[in-house]
Amino acid sequence: MSETTLYVYEVSAISVTTTNGVAVPSVLEKALWGDAFSWEKPNDLVLTLPETTTAIVYNDADGLLQDDPYSGSSVTDQTLLEETTLNGTTYSPSEGTVRWGYPSPVTVESEYSVELLGSDGETYTLVGISITTGYNTEIVGVAFDGAQPPAGVTLTYVQGNSTYQSTGPNLDPTPTVPCFAAGTKIETPNGEVPIQYLKVGDLVSTLDHGPRPILWIGHSTVDGRSKLAPIQIEAEALGNRNALKVSPNHRFLLHGADIELLFGEESVFAPAKALVNDISIRRSPCHRVTYFHILLSGHEIIFSEGIATESLFTGPMAMSALDDAARNELYEIFGDALPDAATLSRPEITVSEATALKLAPSPASRHQIYFTGRI
Repeated sequence: MSETTLYVYEVSAISVTTTNGVAVPSVLEKALWGDAFSWEKPNDLVLTLPETTTAIVYNDADGLLQDDPYSGSSVTDQTLLEETTLNGTTYSPSEGTVRWGYPSPVTVESEYSVELLGSDGETYTLVGISITTGYNTEIVGVAFDGAQPPAGVTLTYVQGNSTYQSTGPNLDPTPTVPCFAAGTKIETPNGEVPIQYLKVGDLVSTLDHGPRPILWIGHSTVDGRSKLAPIQIEAEALGNRNALKVSPNHRFLLHGADIELLFGEESVFAPAKALVNDISIRRSPCHRVTYFHILLSGHEIIFSEGIATESLFTGPMAMSALDDAARNELYEIFGDALPDAATLSRPEITVSEATALKLAPSPASRHQIYFTGRI
């Protein structure tokens, strides 16, 4: 078991209305028991998220938040670790492991998912998060499977188009922070430079906007044996000239004919952990690992060891994943003027979608998918 933190938007703080502004209460909670989005409310629904999230800390054995972590009446995973208050109710950990026993066990679960259309034109998968005490299950908040909606984006449930699943997905709660291990060479207008030698004001090459100055560069040292164990990418595995290591959720840019066919996009982001094949791309646990973060004026596509990756993404979930020192330094430097890099520069596909790409029918097709150098 390992300690895991999931950040959720509390359901009581989420505004749900019809498209003409009429409030619709309790839809998110009622969805636990059925397709409330379609059969209880005949109107399209508009959801507006709050600005802040609340942390839920729990034990996790496999790195995925699942629905019903039980074997019969016994709890097998996802037990609450720290007391938390959500929607005015306080939930406390319990040592119980049998649902009908005393004390009753307290677990965290992924209950349902629903696809919503963002006001930015992107589709987002909202997941209902519950806390169960014994047999009493309550939807306490929502998270997202895959891409997070940027601040200010409203979400619409569109009757006849949006899909609802009453069983929750296997949700990876690890916030996405693009991190490069020390030694990774970053492309600049003057050639490649190991990331640890870059400094504020240096220019780095970007795919979309040419040379851009570094506004902040920081680093975090973490336990490399945990879920943050680096992903080792051998030379040429993705078109990279040399081997490199990145954090599990570091996104790479994928493009090619199959990407357009499957996702209707010229190129998409996918996290490194979804490309693991245990041969040329694999987890590489170590005692400690130091990750470096590069902040530009927006979320940019940069080049590491010759392949297209990303600069620091400052969405709320990603910021929560930085260590305290790095996060505090950013706020001390920028305050309310922290650069708005909360919008991804390309669409993101989920881990399951990225994993499915490995099933490409031919080696040539697979190579086209995974080559992520200059487009």
